[in-house]
Amino acid sequence: MAARSERGMMEAGSDAARSLEARYFDGRSAAAYRATLRWSDAFLSIDGVAGELAVWPRARLIVGEPDPDGRVTLSCQGGLGRVSTGIDALPPEIAAQVTTPRKRRRQYLGWALVGVATLAVALALVTKLPAVGAALMPRSAENQLGEMVETVVVGKHRVCVGAEGQQALEQLEARLARAAGIAEPVQLVVIDSKTANALTLPGGRMVIMRGLVQRVGSADQLAGVMAHETGHIARRDPVVALFRGAGIGLISATLGVNLGFVDVSSLAGRLVGLSYSRDMERLADANGVAYLQASGLRSDGLAGFFALTEKREGSASAAIEFLSDHPRTDDREKRSQGSPLGESALTAQQWAAVRSMCAKP
Repeated sequence: MAARSERGMMEAGSDAARSLEARYFDGRSAAAYRATLRWSDAFLSIDGVAGELAVWPRARLIVGEPDPDGRVTLSCQGGLGRVSTGIDALPPEIAAQVTTPRKRRRQYLGWALVGVATLAVALALVTKLPAVGAALMPRSAENQLGEMVETVVVGKHRVCVGAEGQQALEQLEARLARAAGIAEPVQLVVIDSKTANALTLPGGRMVIMRGLVQRVGSADQLAGVMAHETGHIARRDPVVALFRGAGIGLISATLGVNLGFVDVSSLAGRLVGLSYSRDMERLADANGVAYLQASGLRSDGLAGFFALTEKREGSASAAIEFLSDHPRTDDREKRSQGSPLGESALTAQQWAAVRSMCAKP
């Protein structure tokens, strides 16, 4: 009756001792001693039939996880002995800390929810923050980065010159940029590289390679590619791609409104190797066709370029660098159907001047 009374007092939050059967092992032999546990504010007293077996400070008490029968093992940090007892023999404040199977299931569920939440945050960082970071980057910093990237891209390649061809391309790009709502002039350069590619760089820069000029079938097809790249410039896709690849560090630097916090040359090299997402590419295709139409130019050149590439190289070929990381060529051709109505992008004389820009002096 006394033991039951003491147990009721402990469950009510009293500091009085309570007696419940337990097994004590001294750590020196395999013998098990019947024991009674007495709890106080600071100590656990373990009493045997012949007297006190051990006294453990509660601050050093170690409580193991319960077994299937609901028994737990108690030990004292730095001591040899251990006690096996039922979880009901523990004071409420200690029992509350024991991880029962039910608690463990709740913990697993909690961890799973945390994992889902973490994944959601990670997806938000990947999809949202790059665009935010690009919007925060000052134009002066973007122009500085664009200069660095252009230096890396051009490298040892010869810059193709030819006043008439350069002027023709700049006038064409000015029409496209005006249709795209780009306020500042797009800086355009042609380099003597056999790679069939065109690149958009930060700061409103476009690099066209000799291989692309030679690959396209007409000036209107080149205009289609240029209109596509103009779509990337209008949406600042190069900077968004850079933030996506460089991560939070660059965003933090941008918040400081000073690219001096980061290694700009390293970022320039990184941007050269970045690619746009498929959604970015599809949107640039669609916008490019719209820019051509808004400029009064025939808008079927981009689809014509895709058709020509598909015919020459085949759908599995990666020979055209402009298409290497892009959606399937045949899909893009279908999505980029424009109209043959409108002006040609260049006159025959202008087109001849563009094609001769990279001729050896």
